[in-house]
Amino acid sequence: MAGLACALELPRGLDVVLLSKTALPSGSTYLAQGGMAAAVSPADTIERHLDDTVRSGAGLVDRSVALRIISEGPRLVRRLLDWGVPLEGTGAGGSMEGGHSIRRVLHYKDSTGRFISNRLVDLCRQERRAEIIESAFAINLITNRTGCPQSSGPTTTGETCLGAYVLMDSRVVTFLAGETVLATGGAGKAYRYTSNDDTATGDGIAMAYRAGLPVRNMEFFQFHPTCLFHPDKRNFLITEALRGDGAKLLNLAGDRFMSKYDPERMELAPRDVVARAIDSEMKLHGNDHVLLDCTHLDEDALRSRYPQVTDGVMGVGILPWKQPIPVVPAAHYSVGGVSAAPDGGTDMPGLRAIGETSCTGFHGANRLGSNSLLEAGVMGLLSAESIARSRPRPFPGEVRDWYFGRAEPLEENVLVDHAWAALRSVMWDYVGIVRTVKRLLRAMRVVETIMREAEEDYWDLLPRVELLELRNLASVCSIVVESALERKESRGLHYNRDYPATLPEPSDTIIRKRP
Repeated sequence: MAGLACALELPRGLDVVLLSKTALPSGSTYLAQGGMAAAVSPADTIERHLDDTVRSGAGLVDRSVALRIISEGPRLVRRLLDWGVPLEGTGAGGSMEGGHSIRRVLHYKDSTGRFISNRLVDLCRQERRAEIIESAFAINLITNRTGCPQSSGPTTTGETCLGAYVLMDSRVVTFLAGETVLATGGAGKAYRYTSNDDTATGDGIAMAYRAGLPVRNMEFFQFHPTCLFHPDKRNFLITEALRGDGAKLLNLAGDRFMSKYDPERMELAPRDVVARAIDSEMKLHGNDHVLLDCTHLDEDALRSRYPQVTDGVMGVGILPWKQPIPVVPAAHYSVGGVSAAPDGGTDMPGLRAIGETSCTGFHGANRLGSNSLLEAGVMGLLSAESIARSRPRPFPGEVRDWYFGRAEPLEENVLVDHAWAALRSVMWDYVGIVRTVKRLLRAMRVVETIMREAEEDYWDLLPRVELLELRNLASVCSIVVESALERKESRGLHYNRDYPATLPEPSDTIIRKRP
């Protein structure tokens, strides 16, 4: 949503190229079921939405940034309507989700993201000035230090982004641009269980990190409490809106357990609270999942209000109006990312990061449900407006093209497959919902080994998507673990048993690539 909104909002005097490593529509927006939070109903206010966001963010929300983004919500809703995306709930209030004090989540049944993605992709395809290139994998950013023959030496504050090297059909193409915008989503594939699709490998975050950009608060990884637990559907999300509609969480003995963890808010507690409660209940009873009971809703209600969920679970033999749905927490959203302003501006001129790739301070230490689509859309609009004011032009000088050297083809896929599986397992077991220093140190040793091997393969082997994704994912995992070790407290989504208290003075975690 962030990248597409930016492309559509840019003025017609600019040429726009959208690079996607897979066929569109795809990505986390496409998979988003719940909806988009915006204060548009007469009973709601910007201040109330801000208060809910700050409360969920556990002391780390940048209030000025949050106010800016939330205040743009009504304009985003109107712009979506202009683009042919009417959302339900704009008049009398939307759905209710955990952490919200009022019904403000706008939606399109339970497939809001798919609805938005399909429409915005169609509009981009109709734009003559916007070229969409699919199956294009960005490898590295080009800067005036790395890409120019006359430049050398260490990274300086004067470094500028000139574009990116992009893998296309075994060729590496040099793309130059006056502005390069990273809208590559998060890194959910770092974990064994995730609601993200296979493309969420942290590519934009890793590229920016390698270019010397600061990466902020990556220890805060949000786990969605309810992902379908089934071997045939490993990343199928069960929308939080069901709990807003009265669905109950049960352990395998059939007991409702949220009263032990948050008796006031129960199933509508913020996601970090619910996810930790489920994790604790699973460990307490030695189970690998819990149950989400929505049998109080009849078949007609489920089919009409939640068609995507109903069809999805029925596809694996579950009738949700008759039996509870087996669920497990799953890595869902990277709260941290490339440090950026609301318009995507970064420390490097010519480079912007928007949506889940970025970290603006809007979410703090825990994202309020359905604020992600809001942030993505608003950042898309604001980045386009900022780019339009600057009227960027591509770098006029000489830039190096990609050089393959003596690189050889990958001969054994097992090397990549094993490293990928090991990485996701160690992140799930040691850097998951509940952490300890010992687990984090053990994880770091494994991650550093995989990262070193992935870097060796990057230099020795011809580029292939699976190799490049492993390299990016290993970098992001290293940043997550390093960030988690840096934080000597428990706050929001980061819970460390060795540091259970929350420090009185909140602070961000900033990680930069070592020289």
